[in-house]
Order: sequence, then C-alpha cells, then structure tokens
Amino acid sequence: MLNNIIFDWSGTLVDDLEAVRVSTNYALSKEGFPKMTMSQFRSEFSLPFDAFYRRVAPSVTLENIDKWYREKFVEEQKKIRPLPYAELFCDFCREKGIKTFLLSTVNADHYQEQSKKIRFNFDKEYVGVMDKRKKIAGILNDNQLCPQETIFIGDMQHDIETAKIGKIGSCAVLTGYNKRGQLEKVRPDMIVDNLRQLKQVIEEAGFKWPPR
Repeated sequence: MLNNIIFDWSGTLVDDLEAVRVSTNYALSKEGFPKMTMSQFRSEFSLPFDAFYRRVAPSVTLENIDKWYREKFVEEQKKIRPLPYAELFCDFCREKGIKTFLLSTVNADHYQEQSKKIRFNFDKEYVGVMDKRKKIAGILNDNQLCPQETIFIGDMQHDIETAKIGKIGSCAVLTGYNKRGQLEKVRPDMIVDNLRQLKQVIEEAGFKWPPR
C-alpha cells in the first residue's frame, strides 16, 4: 500500500527548465564556452551537476560557475511556476493521508525564494542535496519509512537511480529534463506523461505499488 511519496522539485513539481538552461548558458558563456540549445541541454544535463560541469567545462572551477549561475538565476527564477497538475496531485496526497517529502538538488536559498509563491506543504524537505543517492537511506531511516510503502517521483535518471538504491518504488514523469528514451534506460517502475496520469494510475490500482 502506498503511504509515502518522495518528490523531486525541478521538472517534477515546478517548471524551471528554461530558467536553469538560461542561467547555465550564462555561466558557460562567461567562461568562454558555447551556449546550448534546449535539445542539447536536455541531452547533456545530468546529476550530480558538479559532474556535468566537469564534463562540459573541465577548465572552470565550480565556484566560478556557481557565481555566474547565481547572478543570472536570481532574475530567471522569478519566471518559475508550478507544473500542470502538481498542485492537484499534492492535494490528492493530503486528502488520502499520504505523507510527502521533498528531495532535491535545488539550492536552499533558491528554494526558499521559490517556495514563497509555490508551496506544497511537505512533511519534510531535503534541499541542496548534491547526490540524492547518498541521502536516500538516511531519509528512509530518519522518517521510519517502509520501502515497500514508498515511491520516489522524479524527471531524471538520477532520481530513478536514487529510488533503486533506496529499494523503493519509482515513477518517472515526462514534464522535466530527461526525455523518455533517457528514462527508459534506468527502468523505473512506471513512466507517466504528468502527475494527473499518475493520480489516475494510483487510484485505479487501489494504492498498490507497483501498479499491475
């Protein structure tokens, strides 16, 4: 029975893809690297993001990248909005007594600013996590979450890998950074177009996971 859901933030609950791409391109261009189209960015971007920058800009320190990125993102993040059906799905979780948690790489300061206007009322939030795979076991243990009753919903390969390490259920959504082909490679329990579809699946399965 599904009793706990761990959410990713970017691309799962909020639409920040363009804001992140623009800010990343700004940082790269400041250091003399070419900007990426949306298609290139979605194909190249990966988590943990420190490894991504070492791959695409090996001569630049993460400190410099972070400085330029933050400079641009302060303005870009004002454009971030909840993804369609995110609020509907979170309301559904509260109505059904499902505990909700946030596990995200989003910078803590950025999350604090975004959550002033985008609020989902999680039971607990874990932000600024560089590598979610190293954090998942502690989250399950600290909150006494039964793996068989818990799933992680995310939009990237890293999220599904995290779920597998935690031995919990996994659901990939196609509303964010990774494309279907990328997500299929890490074999989540399910791939859905959006959270409205997932709500329907959960209800039809009688809150059993994985759905048959």
